[in-house]
Amino acid sequence: MSIWSLGALVYVVARTVIAAVLLVLAVRRRTPGVIAAQAMSDAAVALLVTAYALHPLRAALGWLSVPLFLYFVAWEGLAAARRISAIGETPDEPLSDAELLGGMSQWVWDLGGLAPAFIMGVLVAGAIILPGEWDLPGSPSALSCAPAEVHPGDDLILRMRTPHGGDLGVFTPGHGYLIIRSPVAAGSVPQAQRFENQRLLALPTEAFTGRRRHAPPDEPVFADSGTYTFSMSAYRDPTLAFTCVVRYRP
Repeated sequence: MSIWSLGALVYVVARTVIAAVLLVLAVRRRTPGVIAAQAMSDAAVALLVTAYALHPLRAALGWLSVPLFLYFVAWEGLAAARRISAIGETPDEPLSDAELLGGMSQWVWDLGGLAPAFIMGVLVAGAIILPGEWDLPGSPSALSCAPAEVHPGDDLILRMRTPHGGDLGVFTPGHGYLIIRSPVAAGSVPQAQRFENQRLLALPTEAFTGRRRHAPPDEPVFADSGTYTFSMSAYRDPTLAFTCVVRYRP
């Protein structure tokens, strides 16, 4: 687990403990409506921050992370607006230095407590709205090859995080770079069937072929013993590429 994921989980635990204490105090003051709204906001924060740290939860939430983030922002924004409007109210008695300092410390506490959740919420919701734009902690590799060593008759399995680029090729030890998949014109293939949306590709070592850039005839990919580096372009950015390496032993 990365330091960022660990920090996110610690933040969730600390915020949950503080929210539980505030909940007990609010129940004693009999304000159930505010309690319910704040509890929903705290739950949304806990889910968003935990989803930032843990990819399985992030994948399970999916688009639900967007309304969770919007609710959190709306409720905390409303609470901040109420506190701002209260600044101009004239107290019955002049505030002491300690009361003024306490009010300032509350704003500092609010900022320190909400800013991390807001940033993580933006990243989690943004990763759903703009898939493939950035990687969050725990995200699976964009391209992986299994097994690491293949032999004649084996199937090489490529796992790809979608959406991805339309280019897929391999650097071979004896024949240079071979193209396995190349981008196709928009509309020529149904969106669901486009290579960019494929998560899994099984390549039989004895059957699949590639081609050179200026030589149309296909040729076998696994022809020589050695290391093969597969390269897949990034989503919407053909200048970036993800790679994985396998070794072929005849």
